[in-house]
Amino acid sequence: MRFKNLDKYTKLAIIIILVGTVIRFSLAAMHHVSGDACWQLSNAIYLAENNEFPLFKFFGRDEPFWAPPFFHLIIAAVYGIFVPISKAFADFAIKMVSPLFGSLTLIIFFLMAKMLFSKKIALYSLLFMAFIPLHIDYSIFSYVDSTITFLAVLSVYFALKNMVILSAIAAGLTMLTKYNGFFILPVLLFIIYKNYKGKKDLLKNVLIISIVPALIGSIWFIRNWIYLGNPVWPFMNSIFSGYEAKTFVDLGTGYLNFGKIFSISGLESFYYGIFGVPDGNISTLSFIQLPNLSVLFAIWLISTFIFLVPLVMGIASKKLSYKSLLYVWIGSFVLLLLLYVINSSWSVTRFMLPAFPAIALIWAHGLEKIRHGKIRNALIAALFLIILGFVFTSFVKISIAASSWNSYKGDFEWVKSNTEKNSIFIVSGQCISYNIERQTLSPEIVNFEDADYVWVNQNFRLESMSILGQEFLDELDKRNAKLVYDNKKTKTRIYEVR
Repeated sequence: MRFKNLDKYTKLAIIIILVGTVIRFSLAAMHHVSGDACWQLSNAIYLAENNEFPLFKFFGRDEPFWAPPFFHLIIAAVYGIFVPISKAFADFAIKMVSPLFGSLTLIIFFLMAKMLFSKKIALYSLLFMAFIPLHIDYSIFSYVDSTITFLAVLSVYFALKNMVILSAIAAGLTMLTKYNGFFILPVLLFIIYKNYKGKKDLLKNVLIISIVPALIGSIWFIRNWIYLGNPVWPFMNSIFSGYEAKTFVDLGTGYLNFGKIFSISGLESFYYGIFGVPDGNISTLSFIQLPNLSVLFAIWLISTFIFLVPLVMGIASKKLSYKSLLYVWIGSFVLLLLLYVINSSWSVTRFMLPAFPAIALIWAHGLEKIRHGKIRNALIAALFLIILGFVFTSFVKISIAASSWNSYKGDFEWVKSNTEKNSIFIVSGQCISYNIERQTLSPEIVNFEDADYVWVNQNFRLESMSILGQEFLDELDKRNAKLVYDNKKTKTRIYEVR
């Protein structure tokens, strides 16, 4: 009865939230952990099993554990609750954390949008957030980005409600989840200024929004400064002269290069990332074999252009409400994006995710401004079909990737059953480390002395960095390493070297 008494926009919003939630949890259940999520979860599981933060524990990367830990603490808590039931159940449960935060983001975002704009605009913007592939993906993958986006939106919602202390705490937890959380502070300060301009409480609330998050976030910055010589390791490492990891040195991470901003391929990567290409890198989809792939790509590209038409209309509108707030929100994370690009690369689309609520509101405003009946109906019909396409391709992408990973399950299980838990493997690849549940060293000749086994698979397209160089293979032969596992089907071989 309560649902029946709601207005049509709120009813539709609830339906969209429910559909978006079901999609996220369904895809997460199918999903096989991959990419950076492997490293994040490996460290979180170590935390759960040992009741201490890892430092120089290497899970597919030759780097210390440096990431702000709030996400890892949540994962460790969930893992600890469910592992007494079974290890498999705990592994499944931690995959549900990202869809939980992704779904909660939709709820808080709708409430915030409804407070700022009309219910129609709130509904349209929810449609964008619920089905834009970037938000779907990172509400599935066990990356930090779903959590930080939720906390960022929550902090803005509290600020708009004049709940300043709660907003400051949420902002602090955002910073304790990822360095990027710092960039929500200009948005909150702008809101506080607008809400309290000319009032005696302005200074007090500015100080609350400034100091409380800094106190919460500084816990981890101080820790990294003590152990790694750089509070924001590995970024700006050339300035702080902190601990140097070979991987980051080779990539140039932490060393400023302003020329990267003007990379055309980088901008393409950023665009692809918005619409579901993992890390914006087309080559990550090379394992998918589909007929007429060039035609399908062209259809997909045209669809993305059509989907962005309302955004262009919203940007062009001279009567966009709360324009200053929305552009401060977006601008703050664009600054983050540029800082990351000059420190590392353009594979950073997900870093903009906390600003996508503001982009969604501009998109919704543009859609609402299209009043011509036939054009409007045609665009809405096209958007409906495009959204169905986004969801369908997400299911196809996730299912194919999961099937590809599962084909190596026998290899992973052999390692877990036949080697000691504290065994060290030489293999480059954070997801192999996650799947075999062993610490790793990079494939360098000097690491032979500290390793127990070497993982060899020269056809492993799912994590191409794991393919070994010829010099290392030659050294492996010279040492007459003992072959202890050989899977002819998957081409995986494991050698004992100690």
